[in-house]
Amino acid sequence: MKPSALIVALAIGLAGYAAAGIPNPATAVALVVLLAIAGAAILHQVEARRIRRLADTINRQLGNNEPASVEFRGGPAWRQLAVAVNSLTAAYRRRGAKLERERPWRRELVDSLVQPALLFSADSRMLSANDAARALLGIPIDAEGLTVVQAVGSAALADGVREARSSARPVTLDVEHGDRDLRAVASRVGDEMLLIIADRTRELRVEEVRRNFVVNASHELKTPVTSIQTLAEALQVTLANDPERAGTLANRLSSEAERLARLVRDLLDLRRLEERGPLERAPVDLAELARRTVADQISRAETREVELTVDAPERAMVAGVPGDLEVIVKNLVGNAVQYNRPGGSVDVTIEPRDGQQVIRVRDTGIGIPQQDLVRIFERFYRVDTARSRATGGTGLGLSIVRHAVERHGGSINVESLLGEGTTFTVSLPIEPPH
Repeated sequence: MKPSALIVALAIGLAGYAAAGIPNPATAVALVVLLAIAGAAILHQVEARRIRRLADTINRQLGNNEPASVEFRGGPAWRQLAVAVNSLTAAYRRRGAKLERERPWRRELVDSLVQPALLFSADSRMLSANDAARALLGIPIDAEGLTVVQAVGSAALADGVREARSSARPVTLDVEHGDRDLRAVASRVGDEMLLIIADRTRELRVEEVRRNFVVNASHELKTPVTSIQTLAEALQVTLANDPERAGTLANRLSSEAERLARLVRDLLDLRRLEERGPLERAPVDLAELARRTVADQISRAETREVELTVDAPERAMVAGVPGDLEVIVKNLVGNAVQYNRPGGSVDVTIEPRDGQQVIRVRDTGIGIPQQDLVRIFERFYRVDTARSRATGGTGLGLSIVRHAVERHGGSINVESLLGEGTTFTVSLPIEPPH
């Protein structure tokens, strides 16, 4: 029986007793107590119904963004509560509407950024990623709604986003993603999180190359300088007492000085080529340049019993820097003669192909081990360190060749078999690249 029906029944019963006269006072007291309990139950039911109605209304407003307001029939306390709830939900709706208006703008901002950028929701679900971020991190097209780890595959980046969410300032972190070195900055944008990423792989590798270059250059310079210093001291001692030995020391001193001069020249050439400034181009006949280089190397080739030939058209014109193109041909032909064997050969060919002049230098020399092929264009890298230094090599020749070729918009490839020979192929555009 409901409390309301119970209290009605008690009231009727109590009225009947009153009309008939209550013979027992204890019975009357019991009826009054029962009536009070029933009344309290009814009041409790009414209050509970009001509270449920309040909760249902708030849930509808929060869940469905309904514009309805809370209304109550009751005392002042209930009316005051209704006003407070209505004010709170109105403020919530205004904030939600503002965020909805700003969301497209934020996504447009992410798409317009040059750097890789991603936008995450308040619960760390991906809302948007620009093309740069998708390309860098391999994010699929349908990644919206995924968590940070699912979207970018990096627990470290997810930790950075979580840290930034609870921080008043942007959070910067360096992470490794596959073979790339990334720097990410996570910051709050309203209730959302913006993650901007910079790929520092090339920057860090260039810095490592520079550090290695300084170390290697110092080492390479130290060797001839030390030799010159030692020979000069010995020459001072023997000059007066042993003229014949003094002459030998003077020749060695001159040789070391020339080696040092070559190293300095190569360093300056490499530095100039790396600056990548505008080229002062002029018409250059590669065929004439190849024939002249071969003529200069004939005597050296005959001494080493190496046959040297050139096969080129009457003219093979390109637009380039004459000195740089001469460095390319001289280095390749000189190396082919230097690292050959008695009875070997060096063939230089030039032919036009697909808008390019193709220079090929093929030798039947000692060849290059496969594991060294990927490194031969590095500065100061030598396949045979002792032999290279003994012949006066600086370890910079092929690095200079590569930079000169690339500076002219060309390409260089190498094929080699150990013990059989090596072929370098250089392709240079006939017309300057636009």
